[in-house]
Amino acid sequence: MKVKTITCPNCGHANNFLAEECSQCGINFSHYYEELEKAEALRRHIEEQEEAEALKREQEEKERREAEERRREEEEKAEATRRQQEEQERLEAEARQREEEERQRLEEERRKQEEEQRRLEEDRRKEAQKRADILRRQKEELEKAQALKHQQEEEEQAEAARRQEEKEEEEKAEALKRDQEENERREAEERLREEEKAEAMRRQQEEEERLAAEARQREEEERQRLEEERRREEEAAEEAPQDLETEAEQAAEADRDAPLEESADIEIEEFDKADIEEQAGAFDFIEYPPEIPKDADQSQAADLAAAPPNDFRPAASLEARLRDYEGRMIGLSYGDPAEIQNVKLLAVSGDHFQVFYPISRNIVSFAYGVVASITENAEGLSAVGPDISPVFPVVVELPRPFFHNR
Repeated sequence: MKVKTITCPNCGHANNFLAEECSQCGINFSHYYEELEKAEALRRHIEEQEEAEALKREQEEKERREAEERRREEEEKAEATRRQQEEQERLEAEARQREEEERQRLEEERRKQEEEQRRLEEDRRKEAQKRADILRRQKEELEKAQALKHQQEEEEQAEAARRQEEKEEEEKAEALKRDQEENERREAEERLREEEKAEAMRRQQEEEERLAAEARQREEEERQRLEEERRREEEAAEEAPQDLETEAEQAAEADRDAPLEESADIEIEEFDKADIEEQAGAFDFIEYPPEIPKDADQSQAADLAAAPPNDFRPAASLEARLRDYEGRMIGLSYGDPAEIQNVKLLAVSGDHFQVFYPISRNIVSFAYGVVASITENAEGLSAVGPDISPVFPVVVELPRPFFHNR
């Protein structure tokens, strides 16, 4: 609630409206009451006017509001009518649009049906073409499979033939390997026999030298003994000439007995054929002297003893000449009598013969036209020179092969 005040005209302090004097300066307001009452009446008149004016303004505001309300209602009605009309037009437009869309949809569906029908026809055509292609490919694959099967069968047959050939080659290689091993073994045995033969010959030579030395020593001793006896005889002859003839006879008798005594120191050992074969293991062959029958007379025995160990009869061809030595070790000469190669005669055919070189392991075929000579000896042939070499039953002179260096 607003409190009414009165302003002091002197100091301007706001005092209560009913106060008689100013609470600040103390001025008395009694002589101002009349003026105040006038002022109050004027104030009330002003307030009434203001109230009437406010009421008028309120009435005008109310009328204005009512008019505004009516205008707004009319505008709203007009707007509603407009919106309704617009909505109706929109609905009609939407209806027309829906009709158009429906027409377009139907048209699109018809077009889609036609396209679907064309697509189905195209799919049927493609499916038919695909089936035809599948059948064609199946036919081609079947033909390829048959061709591949035929090719595989041919390859299998070729593989089987190749395996058979490889097996045969392996068997041949194995046989050749066995032959080579056998040849090596035989060569080793041959070398061993040659070494044994050389050792036997060396021992025999040493024994002969020892016997010769012993014989020379005995001869020297006998010569010294005879010289001593001769000296003693001369001395005795000088002392006793009458006993010279007796001493000479005794010396002659001693000379006759001396060879018998020397031969008694030599032991003669006889061997049979088995012992000879055992002692002669270094040879591929052993030539025995011809046996002399017990009932043969002295002339027949002499002829048989002088005959060669083997009878080398003439042959019709070089093939026939070499046929007897097939599979044996023979000698090859290249024109140098101090060099004879130790080879094995593998095979003898109508136009050539094959030999195996043990050291280089080469197999060489020679035509008969290149043979310079064929030398045979019943007692064996060996190289000429100081070195001890193997003894061969036959030596064939040929040109030197390219792989054989001097």
